[in-house]
Amino acid sequence: MQDVTISPEGQITLPKEALEALSAKPGDKLRFFVYGNKVRILTVRPVSWLHGALPYDGPPKSLEEMDEAITQAVTERALR
Repeated sequence: MQDVTISPEGQITLPKEALEALSAKPGDKLRFFVYGNKVRILTVRPVSWLHGALPYDGPPKSLEEMDEAITQAVTERALR
């Protein structure tokens, strides 16, 4: 654990360990979520960052097909 000091402008410098844990590098954006007196920091990533996250070898699906699959899954889950 490392302490940081808030500048008169309200700025801080994140410790190297924190940046590494976030996989953040210069130019990246961070998002702060405030829960009462706690703060969670996440690295903002573009949607394209998810490409290949789930294995799928078939043809690309349209938005309509994805919406239909989501609706079907939610309906099936609600009926359980």
